[in-house]
Amino acid sequence: MLRTPVKKPERGEPERPLPKKRETTPAITKGSMQIRVVTFAILVAVLFALLAGRLWQLQVLTGEDYTETAQQTHTREIKIPAQRGVVYDRNGEVLANNVPGLNVTIVPDEVYDPEHPVQSRDKVARLAKILGADEKAVLGRYDAALSANTYNPYEPILVMENAGREAVTYVSERTEEFPGLAVNDDWVRSYPEGKVAAHVLGYTGAITLAELKMKGYEGLSNDAIVGKSGVELTYENVLRGKAGSKEYTVDALGRVVTLRRADGTRADGAREVSPMLEAPESITDPKPGKNLTLTLDLNLQKTAERELRLALERAKDEGYEASGGAVVAMDPSNGEILAMASQPEFDPQLFVGGISGKDEVKTFDYLNSKKAQYPFSNRAITAGQPAASAFKPFTGMAGLAAGVITPVTTVTDNGDCWRPAGSSWGCWQSWRENSPNYEWLGPHGTQNFSEAIKDSNDKFFYQVADWIWNQTSDVNWLPKFYERFGFGQMTGTDLPGETAGRVPTKAGEAQLMKALQGYVEQGHWTVGDWVNLSIGQGDLLTSPVQLARAYSAIENGGALVTPHVGKEVSYQGKVEEEISPGTEKVGIPPEDYEPVVRGMRGVTERKGTAYSVFRDSKLDVAGKSGTGETGDDYVNWFVGWATNVDHPIVVVAMVENGGVFETGSEMTSGPVVRHVLEDYHGVKQSPGDHYATDPDAIEARKHRASEDRRAENRRNRADREERAAGRRDRAGTR
Repeated sequence: MLRTPVKKPERGEPERPLPKKRETTPAITKGSMQIRVVTFAILVAVLFALLAGRLWQLQVLTGEDYTETAQQTHTREIKIPAQRGVVYDRNGEVLANNVPGLNVTIVPDEVYDPEHPVQSRDKVARLAKILGADEKAVLGRYDAALSANTYNPYEPILVMENAGREAVTYVSERTEEFPGLAVNDDWVRSYPEGKVAAHVLGYTGAITLAELKMKGYEGLSNDAIVGKSGVELTYENVLRGKAGSKEYTVDALGRVVTLRRADGTRADGAREVSPMLEAPESITDPKPGKNLTLTLDLNLQKTAERELRLALERAKDEGYEASGGAVVAMDPSNGEILAMASQPEFDPQLFVGGISGKDEVKTFDYLNSKKAQYPFSNRAITAGQPAASAFKPFTGMAGLAAGVITPVTTVTDNGDCWRPAGSSWGCWQSWRENSPNYEWLGPHGTQNFSEAIKDSNDKFFYQVADWIWNQTSDVNWLPKFYERFGFGQMTGTDLPGETAGRVPTKAGEAQLMKALQGYVEQGHWTVGDWVNLSIGQGDLLTSPVQLARAYSAIENGGALVTPHVGKEVSYQGKVEEEISPGTEKVGIPPEDYEPVVRGMRGVTERKGTAYSVFRDSKLDVAGKSGTGETGDDYVNWFVGWATNVDHPIVVVAMVENGGVFETGSEMTSGPVVRHVLEDYHGVKQSPGDHYATDPDAIEARKHRASEDRRAENRRNRADREERAAGRRDRAGTR
């Protein structure tokens, strides 16, 4: 092996040091390698955990919020309004329809400024004030939306329905002041007949927060208009249409999505326009609501309302309060209600667009005052009055069913006090003993069931109740019998607000006494309660529609029909549903109704209690009057139907706080029933009708009265001439 010679330094050159040996790197141990791997793994795991947590937060916790924000950022939906179904009477006359209008909405999230929340709310209040809307209601919806309670803050809320064009023009020119404002062409409810059938039709209004939580209102928008009362509420799901929509793609600022420069202007240089002026991305057509035909006859409805109004006026002229009343005209064969009137009344058009403006607010405040006598209450279906003598036929039928009387059983009234068997206290008298005309009326005498109905003999029905009480151990037997005719129960009518009324029982009276006094009197439920109940007094409460239903069972031979105002549902000209509720049997032998009808026919005949009302009518009417005592006031009833026609209807009239005796039912509710029946059956009012309301009958009555006066004058003149001639003859003789 050759070696490279080492050059020796020459003289004078310094010697170079010898190179050092390279030091070797120590080898990595197994322990140090494990530490490095574990540290790296921990760092990677932490990074993945942070990433997974963030993804879970975005996708699970706030996924819906981001999705909703993304949709709002890129898609704007404009509602296409759907028409609400039209409501017709049975003859095709329009009772409720739709007219074009302008609805103003605002999106709470867009008008809300988190840095200035009070000023944002003030803007909404100012907008409501400009439009004449109900400021309190609008702010309530706005606050609810921002609280995320139920209203969606990203959906528009209704500010004003059917807004005035002048106000709409004003706010449309100031959209920068009201972010999220929208003016939409929409359909507005209209009631072309005004107040007619207001309690049956009801009214509509903006959906409330509570309604959005209710079953059947799922998926409705914040600005939806829904039924609030009457058939508008009962048939809400039928009448309500389904709105359509137009969808537009927009950017975060609500502009057309297109390429833009750094300054935000369109890259194509085109003029900035509203996305809604361009073709939508997609369109969903609206679906109109279904149409509803009612059983009401518009002409008969107008007659019933007019006659009821005149009856109240007659009572007021006699000095009575006459605070309200109701009329029900019903087909006893199927429960169809041909007319339903309630006074006082209201105009459903008042609620269209909300209560706004000084005049509307003043009207609404008055209608809700005690002075207005509760016009929003449908007295036809509110069971709050004693039926009085109109209840007596059912007591008589109870006597027949219990076997304590037959149609020929008699009870004698000689004017003495009547008392229950074995009792030596109390003094029950009939209405005649309390009448100012008792001197020439006298006691009822001896009468059977039919005669007792004709003469409204209280003592006959006292005795029936006493006989039943003494033959049964069931202290609720008589109340249970009344319940077979539907008293004390809901009738099932398709109108909201009905009350069941009350048929007192032993347990019910105990509960009532405890509620009123805090304790129950020992032996409170006695035969005396049955005696009071037998003539429709005591704690009995009923409604006109209940009475119409019960008397319909008498007329039709025992079928308890379900009263209803809905007749059929149709869509695009085709009938989809015929509304025909079922019936149930009362379970009374058909022959038991015959003496009732015979007695009711006697009521309107000579010497009957209502003969003065029906004496010259061409209709043979089976009727029954009643005057109930309500504290210091009276309630007047009359129910009847024509027996000499092919298709009778049962009519019930009730007047609150009316008169008594000559100024009672025979002056108020009786003429109402007569005129409604005559109108339905095409019978002209007679000149001899003292309470005629038809102009021709009134004129004929005036003519007859004039003729009577002339005839009387002729008779008087003839008498004077005869007396004068007699005096001359006597003078000549002398």
